[in-house]
Amino acid sequence: MGKGKWSSRQIWATSLALLLLLTGLGLGGHTAQAASVTITNGTDWKDTSGNPIQANSGNILKVGSTYYWYGEHATNGTFDKVNVYTSTDLKNWTFGNSILTKSSATELNSSKIERPKVIYNAATKKYVLWAHYENGSDYSLARVAVATSDTPDGNFVYQGSFRPMGYESRDMTVFVDTDGKAYLITASRQNNGGANNTMAIFQLTADYTNVSSFVGWVFDNAYREAPAVVKKGSTYYLFTSQASGWYPNQGAYATASSMTGTWSALSPFGDPSAYATQIHSIATISGSSGTSYIYMGDRWNPLNLSDHKFIWLPLTLNDSARTATLDWYSSWNIDAAAGTISTPARTNHALGKTATAISATTANPASNANDGNAQTSWAATSSSWPAWWQVDLGSVKSINEVDISWFMYKGSEGYYKYKIEYSTDGVNYTTIDRTNNTTYGFTTDQVSFNARYVRINMVNAVLHNNPNNWYTPTLYEVRVFGN
Repeated sequence: MGKGKWSSRQIWATSLALLLLLTGLGLGGHTAQAASVTITNGTDWKDTSGNPIQANSGNILKVGSTYYWYGEHATNGTFDKVNVYTSTDLKNWTFGNSILTKSSATELNSSKIERPKVIYNAATKKYVLWAHYENGSDYSLARVAVATSDTPDGNFVYQGSFRPMGYESRDMTVFVDTDGKAYLITASRQNNGGANNTMAIFQLTADYTNVSSFVGWVFDNAYREAPAVVKKGSTYYLFTSQASGWYPNQGAYATASSMTGTWSALSPFGDPSAYATQIHSIATISGSSGTSYIYMGDRWNPLNLSDHKFIWLPLTLNDSARTATLDWYSSWNIDAAAGTISTPARTNHALGKTATAISATTANPASNANDGNAQTSWAATSSSWPAWWQVDLGSVKSINEVDISWFMYKGSEGYYKYKIEYSTDGVNYTTIDRTNNTTYGFTTDQVSFNARYVRINMVNAVLHNNPNNWYTPTLYEVRVFGN
């Protein structure tokens, strides 16, 4: 370029280049937007190297701008390692280290390490891991295990296992309050009752490596397990599941104004199988625009425990009402930097529409299965199979997802062999065959069809402890989604 005057075109091009540079640096009139990522449920999650993420029943800890996801990996039912993965956006996870392995201590050679949780002690500057410890063959020891590290992803030093103050401890979690005090919440036993009959709360020592005092019992003789605690404002939420082994069940929560109680009565969340999950943690995600909460659950396949899925869902905590709401989303978005969650626009075309069935009891009409309340149900008048339930959408709709909350009975859990049948005229039906289903409690089917009538044909239920199906055909809720 010569020394003469710039043309108007040159001035415009240079100004545009400078504006783009400033905008990219976040110095222009509009700052760069933080990235929103999509969380997809029901799939096999892999790390950035393409390997399956092995981090069951753990928790997430934020250090600086990095999230650390801890969890356990077992082989043939015995402990192999506790892994940690790192991410800045909560979707793309990079394997960091196996922070505790069966070679870390002699008593870990043949053991069970379940539900590991890592917390940070600001006073000692140590990262402290707590977990449920058992021997490799059964669940008779009922202990906690503790390990520590100077870094969030280093090799943790095993401190040993013990029963807190002599009490049994199985499914457990640890929680650090805003005042720096920390607590162990665990499924325990009191008054010579059955295993896991009552939960216990202990306060931890100042270094978080032991318990200092017994706080109290919670949910007497309710047989709750899988605890998870989150605090919002001045309210504490304690989430638990029922004790039903590897089978899903109705999750419930209680609230209190202090970790020492008094805790409210239990209230259900989600559907009667917690969308075929068991809770293991609540992640608190704070960013530039707010704070959001993620329900982190395990979806176990009791027929094959290696067939495990991570289920993460947005959790809504209502300050004034002290309520917790969990809805199902096959996919949803989170912006970790902003601390905000967005869910897809969708319409439940079945909600409140005319429903019919092969038969129905007076107390459990067909309309209960599409009233928007998963705590009510339709039930047939007899235990005869197959059976059907149908909804009239009122007009032809474009459908892309069918979600069903199925009846289960604790101790005799069953999965359903079913068919989704749809029609535009109520005469000619097309069938989607799901008689190969083995998922307990809740199913979600990604579909693509146009229909006015959607029928759920229940072919049979398979009970895990009984060769004969004694169930009465029952549906808690059917949701038929379209845009």
